[in-house]
Amino acid sequence: MLFDNIEYPEDRSLRNKLDAIPKFKSFMMNTICALREKYIAVEFVGNGIHITDSCLPDLHQQLVTVCNKLGVRDIPAFSLMWGYYITAATEGAKQPHITAMSGAIDMLTKEELDFILGHEIGHQVCGHKPYHMFLESMYMPLINTVPGGEIWVSLVRSTLLNWYRVSDFTADRIGLLACEDINVALSAMIKMSGIPQKYHNSINVDSFIKQALEFDTMFSGSAGTLINYVSINSAFNPWLVARAAKLYEWYMSNEYMKFIN
Repeated sequence: MLFDNIEYPEDRSLRNKLDAIPKFKSFMMNTICALREKYIAVEFVGNGIHITDSCLPDLHQQLVTVCNKLGVRDIPAFSLMWGYYITAATEGAKQPHITAMSGAIDMLTKEELDFILGHEIGHQVCGHKPYHMFLESMYMPLINTVPGGEIWVSLVRSTLLNWYRVSDFTADRIGLLACEDINVALSAMIKMSGIPQKYHNSINVDSFIKQALEFDTMFSGSAGTLINYVSINSAFNPWLVARAAKLYEWYMSNEYMKFIN
């Protein structure tokens, strides 16, 4: 795979553990993922605005350009939905579909949106989506309708929850390759973190980097370490400051320059 060498180490090792469970991956793909894809296909037909070469062609071309830069031939479907906050998500294992909120288009620069699109494409090309879809189904009635679903949940829940968060560390790396500017990637994260729109023109990336680098050293002693671990692992996604720290660490390594060169 093109991006094998870019994956965050825990991302690959935890997925290898999941794949080593006999029959788990085939069960996941043939049941939960197949059902979710059918549901998603119906949902996207009836909701949101589809981005095509004739509907908002500038956004469509931006997605095509990001895919070309990353060497991705299969252009995912792309939709917008109403919501005035900065986020995007990818659904679908075999037929990926990126959905962004209106706020992401309005409040991000073109380059920052490249980072977000690259992040979502990263989940697609690294094979994250089947696992994401299975985990998300754990919290939906769907899992109870599939024979054997509850048994598989009990077997993989812990490993899958730990993996889900670190998969974003890999996707952020691919987002950085898409925008090719660490300051752009971090400014997108700052906006997602909640800085008010009226301060978007005065974002201090250096201050955010300092906060990110201090994150892992904020707690001292065993109690602090435990609080840090429980807090992060109780979140559905990794904290943006933690993501920024991991991305900046990779950016400063020789690995990033190898890919750029």
